[in-house]
Amino acid sequence: MKIIDAHTHVVPVKFFSDALLRTVTRLMRVDPDFYKTISNNPANLLRYMDEHAIKAIVIMSYPAPDVMGFGDEQVNEVAQFVKDHRDRLLQFGSVHPRLNQNPMPRLEEMYSKYEIRGLKLHTVHQLVKPNAYRPEEGNLKSLEHIYEFASDHALPMLVHTGTSMFPKARNKYGDPIFLDELPLDFPKMRIIMSHGGRPIWMKTAFFLLRRHPQILFDISSIPPARLLEYFPRFEMVADRAIFGSDWPGPGVQSIHENIQEFLKLPLPEDVKRQVIYDNAAKLFKIE
Repeated sequence: MKIIDAHTHVVPVKFFSDALLRTVTRLMRVDPDFYKTISNNPANLLRYMDEHAIKAIVIMSYPAPDVMGFGDEQVNEVAQFVKDHRDRLLQFGSVHPRLNQNPMPRLEEMYSKYEIRGLKLHTVHQLVKPNAYRPEEGNLKSLEHIYEFASDHALPMLVHTGTSMFPKARNKYGDPIFLDELPLDFPKMRIIMSHGGRPIWMKTAFFLLRRHPQILFDISSIPPARLLEYFPRFEMVADRAIFGSDWPGPGVQSIHENIQEFLKLPLPEDVKRQVIYDNAAKLFKIE
């Protein structure tokens, strides 16, 4: 079975501050030497992907200096990492909407020079509500411009929902209900509701999937063994679910291990194929 992992964080280790490294060590089961090997050489990552039938992965990159300690340089470095393998290493970029009031030049650079395949808003690390562009929610015009760019260039807009364990994160921004207005105001934009609101807003996430056909969701950071507990009617929305490991996120030792846990679920084989490959292949136009 072919596989696409639509949510990873293969970030060069140099972007991990001492404090962040301590947090990562405490929260994550990943072998740090294995992560260094993978993240510092794309050839090693591709070799690992070939060993486990992984056709493509999506690598997230976003500035979050207030919370994570890195800015646009992280996005630039990931672009260099994937530049010779953009058919298999798909980069999502980001502009920090609170810190960049004129996002268009940066968006154009990422789109034309870096050939990004989507945009990301990390609500709880960039400290912004997804609907902050609304007049009654702060009238953040830069965020409106980001959504307009995503709509006009057919780029999926991934929005973090749910919590984060990092010390400076602000989890109040992770409530998926703030996505409810996006499909109404930007009807051409494909929205990926990342993490499905886990671990406390899954009912809201399911409601949004039922209400808005243009919202998809990735199941990254949801322990596969608990997916059907979190989403008992998962098969009803499986046509808009895409697999993501969130590697090396908390509890995710490897992409392959996460995939195997998902494949053990008591779901029909055609549903598993949809989630593990077909839905993402259609979204990213991968043969």
